[in-house]
Amino acid sequence: MKKMLYILIAAISPFLSGCMNINTNILDEIQLSSATGYELVDENLYEVTVVYPVYQSGGVVKNKTLTTTSDLSKEVRDKLNLKSEKPLLSGKIEVALYGEKLAKKGISPILDSLTRDPSVGSNVVIGVVEGSPKEILEQQYGETDNGIFLSDLIEQNIEAGIIPKTNLHLFMYGHYAEGLDPIAPIIGLANGELTLKAIGLFDHDRLVSQVKEKDFSLLRVLMEHKSKNDSFSVEIDDHERASISVIGTTLKYKITKPMEPSDIHIQLKINAYIREFVDGGLKRIKVEEIEKAFEKDIKERGNRLVKHFQDLGIDPLGVGEEVRTRTRNWDAEKWDDLYSSISIHIEPEISITETGVLE
Repeated sequence: MKKMLYILIAAISPFLSGCMNINTNILDEIQLSSATGYELVDENLYEVTVVYPVYQSGGVVKNKTLTTTSDLSKEVRDKLNLKSEKPLLSGKIEVALYGEKLAKKGISPILDSLTRDPSVGSNVVIGVVEGSPKEILEQQYGETDNGIFLSDLIEQNIEAGIIPKTNLHLFMYGHYAEGLDPIAPIIGLANGELTLKAIGLFDHDRLVSQVKEKDFSLLRVLMEHKSKNDSFSVEIDDHERASISVIGTTLKYKITKPMEPSDIHIQLKINAYIREFVDGGLKRIKVEEIEKAFEKDIKERGNRLVKHFQDLGIDPLGVGEEVRTRTRNWDAEKWDDLYSSISIHIEPEISITETGVLE
C-alpha cells in the first residue's frame, strides 16, 4: 500500500508544481517595504513614500525611504522600482499612513488598492499623520525597522487598554457596514518624539473629527462589548483624585422600539479597582463616593461624546448596527434620518472591588 502511495505522489508531483506556478523570491535579492505613506500634494496627485529596512552587520537596522508622485495608478510600484537597486515588494507592510489633508478628502481609492493586493494582510495598521507621512517615515527610531516600530507604537496602546482596536480589516468593515463608521489613530511628532495624539473619527472614508487623549478609554469601553485594562482618572473634589483601573466591562443595549424615534439606553457595567488615591483616607464610605463620582463622570462625558457623534452624523459606536440586528425590515436611509434626533443615554454602573496604593 505504501509503495503504491509513493508511486502515485512521484507521478503527480511534476503536474502539481506546474499547475501551482509558485513565484519564489530570495530575500537577499528583493526589498520588502514595511510601511507606506500617502500625502495629497495636488487635486489628483499624491506623494507616495515607502520605507524598507536594510540589515547591517551586528544586527543594526538602517531604514531607507523611496518617494514618488502619482495619481495612484498601477505605475506607482514601477516608479518606485526605478529608484531601487532591488525589486520592491509589499509583502511585509505593517503600517499604512495617510496625511491629514488626504484623510479629510477621503482615502477609499487608496484603501481599495491596498485591500486588492494579496500580499498585504488584513492586520495592517491604518493611521493618520498630523503633518507629513514622508517626514514620519524618514525618521530613524532607534535601531529597529520603522514599520515594526510604528505598528508596535499603536498595538501596545491597544493591548494596554488605552485605545480601541483598529486595523485594515476593522476599518474596511466600518467603512462598508450599515450603521457603523470606522476610526483610526492619529500620530505626529511632538518635541521630536513620535506620539499617539488622537483617535480619528471617519464618516465612511473621510476624517471629520477626532477624540483627544482624555476620552481614549471612554471611547474604547463604549465601542467594545467587553473590555479590560482601561484606565481612568476621577476628581472627587478640589483636593481628592483617584486613578482607576478597569478589571472588566460589559456593554448592553436596551432598544425597545427599533427604527422608531424612541430612546436607546447603553448600559455599561464596569468592575474596577482603585490603583491610586491622592489626599485623604480610603474607607468604604469614600469608595462609595468615588463610585458615584466615576459614574457621574462617565455619564456626562459619554452623553456629550454621543451627542457629538450624532451632530456629525457618524456612528463609531455602532448604535445603528445594534438597531439593525434587532430589525426585521432594516432601512439604512430611514435610520440615517432617525439617528441624529434619537435620544441615546449612557447608563454606567460602577463596582469598585479592590483598592491599591494610597497617598
